[in-house]
Amino acid sequence: MELERCLLDKEINKMLKELLQIPRNIIVSIGPVGCLNVLYNESIRENKNEKLYTFPVNEIEMLSGEHINNLEKSLIEIINEKYEEIDSIIIYKTCGDILMCSDFNLLIKRIKKEYGIIVKVLERGPISKRKILPKERLKNLLTELKEELNQNEKIINIKKAKSKGKIQHYIPPIVSDYSGVCSALYSSKILKVVISPGGCKTPIIYDEIRNINESIVYCSTMGEIEILLGDIKELNEKIKNVLIKNKKIDFIVIIKTVVPAITGMDIESIAEKVEKETNLPVISLNTSGFSNYYSGVSLALKNLGKKFMKENKKKKNSVNILGYTPLTFGKIEKLKPFFLTIKNLKLEIQSIFSHRLSLEAIEKSTCAELNLVLSHEGIELAEFMKKEYDIPYIIVNVVGRYSMEKMKEELGKYFNLEYKQDIKYKEIDERKVLIISSPVMAENIRQILKLDFGLTEIKAVSFIRKSGKMKKAYQHKYIKEIEMIEEEGKLKLLEEKYNPDIIVGDLIYQRIFEGNKIFIPMIHPGYSTKLYMDYEYEYCGENGYNYLKKFL
Repeated sequence: MELERCLLDKEINKMLKELLQIPRNIIVSIGPVGCLNVLYNESIRENKNEKLYTFPVNEIEMLSGEHINNLEKSLIEIINEKYEEIDSIIIYKTCGDILMCSDFNLLIKRIKKEYGIIVKVLERGPISKRKILPKERLKNLLTELKEELNQNEKIINIKKAKSKGKIQHYIPPIVSDYSGVCSALYSSKILKVVISPGGCKTPIIYDEIRNINESIVYCSTMGEIEILLGDIKELNEKIKNVLIKNKKIDFIVIIKTVVPAITGMDIESIAEKVEKETNLPVISLNTSGFSNYYSGVSLALKNLGKKFMKENKKKKNSVNILGYTPLTFGKIEKLKPFFLTIKNLKLEIQSIFSHRLSLEAIEKSTCAELNLVLSHEGIELAEFMKKEYDIPYIIVNVVGRYSMEKMKEELGKYFNLEYKQDIKYKEIDERKVLIISSPVMAENIRQILKLDFGLTEIKAVSFIRKSGKMKKAYQHKYIKEIEMIEEEGKLKLLEEKYNPDIIVGDLIYQRIFEGNKIFIPMIHPGYSTKLYMDYEYEYCGENGYNYLKKFL
């Protein structure tokens, strides 16, 4: 076993690139969200996104095998819609299905019998690489596919029907929980050790929109014996070698991914051993690769609080910022108007969870008199600090002009500061708006379109498969009006029925909707990662107001 540093490189999924060139063929990649997003990015770069479908699977579906039945239903929908355009389908399966020995044979036989469509299965990931090199595996598949297509006859008289969109085609899978953890703990003072056969390194690099070389993230390369036994005997020595090169590490975080989650690896015991051997504090985080980045960020922040926070004397007129993540808000420079407002109110920021965290920043955070929560990812930490350290919190809206004035008013009252209210209400605008974003950001935008621009007919949704780990956060009153949608087809159907005049969302959603509508790009890196990082957009304070005004 080795520990490999997650660093920027020009690595491209060469196998996917070749698969995308196969005529009259589509690729369906199935597995946990942590394994799928990178494929979407590559297909966009190749301008072949119409050939790729992704089928995110949760842990229960994977362990029970139910995902194979669900996949078959979705493939039949695709065939009914695209029958005249395709002759074959390649199912691209990941480490989870390889480990579970998932059997797709019945699915393959039924689809060939009913529709005359050839279905092949291709393995990807580090476990498959150890059995046969990717180049050889691909060569064998292409040879078999060519032979079967030459001997095959498609079934005629298939009635065309529109897909319900349970499988994702236009919208990429959301960034995973373990990538969320690595993003939340972006720092040169925190050593992140990702326990994996090795393939999880690539999505972590893709999902980080900042320069990952400035964060210390290492990924293990577990072998078959280590996977089966769940023991990584060499890990302590490998970590010690990393620490020799990185003298300023404050603490270590052990992060679980898909394979150790399926095998039930006890990373808590591993963390205890590492802590004993290195004499550094160690946190273990039970992420899985099946859940979204929201739950990963939330889990990381709450565990930092539990491990490192201690009682401190409160510092007058001081605050913490909780729930910042570039996966929701983009680079921190986007929040400049927000930080300027805090500064103008003569309030001192103790710590930002999470931006370049250190042990010192975490420990001093309990000096704050108030926590300002930016997202639902920060709610669990806020609740913890309220209970353990008697620090109240408020959820603040950072979008638009009205939000800054409202925040000044709230903070002015709380800290007994002089403040002159300067809020002007707009006349009612009857145009209909559809907002698609993270739960809190969707609510933020909804409020500001109403208060800054007088828009009242607004439907705010979040494209999200909810994680049970964040049940309390999803129940928070701040986001009670946000509709959570899990399927691409249901989002499309909602848009068709609601028929908005204006749509606000990431550029990835623009590909779904038809018609002459005003589309306001609001980048959500938790889905599009680096794809649109160069797009010039704003949301915060006066900058956000002026940006939105251009479209409205």
